[in-house]
Amino acid sequence: MSLISQKALSKIKPNMSISLGGGSNVLNLAKDLSQAHISNLTLYSPSEITQAKCKQFGLKVLPFSENSPHLDLAFDGCDSIDKNFNALKSGGGIHLFEKLAAENTEEYILLLPAERFRDELSPTIPLCLEVVPACLENVIKTIPKEYDYKIRLGKAAASFARSPLGNILIDIYPQTSWHNIKKLNSFLLKQNGVVSSSYFEGIVTSIITETKNKAVEIKKG
Repeated sequence: MSLISQKALSKIKPNMSISLGGGSNVLNLAKDLSQAHISNLTLYSPSEITQAKCKQFGLKVLPFSENSPHLDLAFDGCDSIDKNFNALKSGGGIHLFEKLAAENTEEYILLLPAERFRDELSPTIPLCLEVVPACLENVIKTIPKEYDYKIRLGKAAASFARSPLGNILIDIYPQTSWHNIKKLNSFLLKQNGVVSSSYFEGIVTSIITETKNKAVEIKKG
C-alpha cells in the first residue's frame, strides 16, 4: 500500500458516500479500499476507467451524475496545482463530471506526487476546453493570440478525441506562464459552445502528497 493511499484510507469511515475520480493514485486507493472492508460505503466515479477498474477489484461503483446524492468525500488526481489550490485537471478530458463531483462533496481531496504542487501552475499543462462541435471554429477564433492551442486527437485514425458527451477537446498553452489563467478561463467559458474547462478554482479543499518518505495532507488556507 502506498503512503498516499494509506493516508487517504484513514479519512474513510463506515457509511460514507465517496467519489473516486481518475489517475493512478486514485486507482491505487480503489485497490486498497477493496481490501480494507469498510462497511456500508456507497461509491461513485465520474471516470469510466475507474468504474471498470473498481469492478475488477470487486467494488460496486455507480456513475456520478447531477442526480447523485451529496458526498462525504471525493478523491481525485490532478496534473498541476498552485499554492492557492487552483488546479489544472486536463489529461483525462472528463473535467465536467469531475467538477460536478467536486461541487457536491464536503471535501474534495487531490492525491498527487509532490512535484505537481508548485507556487504557480505548470505552463506545460494545458487549459483544456470541452466544446460543442458546431461551435469549434468560432471558439478557436476567440483564443487570444498570445496562447497556442491544439485540438486533441483521438486514438482512432483521423479522429478527434471526444468527451463522454461527444464534445471536442481543445488544449490551450501559454507561451510563458499561467499568470493570467483566471482571466482567460473566465473569458473562454462565456463563449458560445464552451461546456466546461479543466481549471478548478476555489474547489480543492486539501491535497495528499508524499514528501520525505511521509504522506501528508495539506489543507487549503
